[in-house]
Amino acid sequence: MNSEQAKKLSLPDLLAKLGHAPVRETKGGYELWYRSPFREETEPSFHTSFIGGKWIWNDFGDKGGTVIDFVMRQQNLTSIKDALAYLDEMFQPGLFSSPTLRPQTRPDLFSFQQQAHREAVENFSADRQLELIDVQPLRHFVILKYLTEERHIPADLAQRYLRLVRYRNNGKEYFAFGMENQAGGYEIRAASSRHNFKSALNARDITIIPGTAAGRSTAHVFEGMTDFLSFLVLNGVQESPDDCIIMHSLSSFHRTVAHIRSQNYKAVKTYLDNDKAGQQGTDRFKAEFGAMLLPRGEAFAPHHDLNAMLQAQRSGQNSSSLFR
Repeated sequence: MNSEQAKKLSLPDLLAKLGHAPVRETKGGYELWYRSPFREETEPSFHTSFIGGKWIWNDFGDKGGTVIDFVMRQQNLTSIKDALAYLDEMFQPGLFSSPTLRPQTRPDLFSFQQQAHREAVENFSADRQLELIDVQPLRHFVILKYLTEERHIPADLAQRYLRLVRYRNNGKEYFAFGMENQAGGYEIRAASSRHNFKSALNARDITIIPGTAAGRSTAHVFEGMTDFLSFLVLNGVQESPDDCIIMHSLSSFHRTVAHIRSQNYKAVKTYLDNDKAGQQGTDRFKAEFGAMLLPRGEAFAPHHDLNAMLQAQRSGQNSSSLFR
C-alpha cells in the first residue's frame, strides 16, 4: 500500500490489535480516548479523532499525526517505507480496509439506539477500498480445510452460520468466510493462520442469533465468529438455547449495549478475549449492567479465547458446558 492508502486505515482497529481499548468516547464515537500506549498512566491523555476522512491522533505527553506517524513512533521506526511494511503485515498485504465513519449532523435528534443503528449503516464512505461481489454457500475447499483442521470447527456447523464472500480490492478479486450482520453487511475474515485479516463489507454491525428456548432471558456476547462457533462445539450443540450476539469488533460496544437494553434479559454473559483489550471491554460492560453482567473469561482461561481452548482440547466432548 502507499502512504495515502495507509492514512485511511482505522487507527482504533490498529490499537485494538495492539491490545488497547478506549477508556471513553466523545463526539458520538468519532473521538476515542485511551491511556497512552507510550507510557503507563491512570488518566487517558491519548486520543484519536476521525477528521477529513481519516483518523488522526494527539498525545498530550508526546506529539500526534496520522496512522503512519503513530506506527513510526510506537515501533520506533525511522522511515515511512518501514511503517508501510509494518501496516501491510498488520492488515494483510493487499487486503487493507477500514470502517470509515461518516460524521453525523444533529446527533441530538436521535436516541442512543437509533444513533447506533445509523452508525452501522453509514460507517463506510463511498470510496471504500473493498467492494462486495457476491455471497455463496460455504463450499470452498480452502476455507473448509482451514476451519476444520486449524480451527476445529466442523464443516456442517461452519456451513450453517457462515458464507463464502467474494469481494474486489483495487481491481483484484479475493475470497473469505463471512457472516451477515444486522445492517445487511458482511463481516469477513481471511482463511489464513498467517494473516489475522478481518474487515466488513458495505456496513459494520453486530450479528444477533436468536436462541431456541422459549422465554429465554440470557444473552451470550462474543467478540468474533469463531468464538461463537467454538462455543457451540464446546457445548456439543448446533444451536444455542439463549440469544447470541457477535460483536465482530470491540468498537461495536455501543451497538451491543443498545440491543441488550432493548430486550428483557436477566443475565448477560460475555466471552471476551483474555487479554488487556478484552478485560477492558468486560469492565465497560460491567459498568453498564452491574450484577446482570456475568463475565465468562475464566471458563476458558488460561487460553486466550474460546477457539484457543477448543484447539487445545481438540474436541469439545470432554469440556464442561459453558451454558451453565
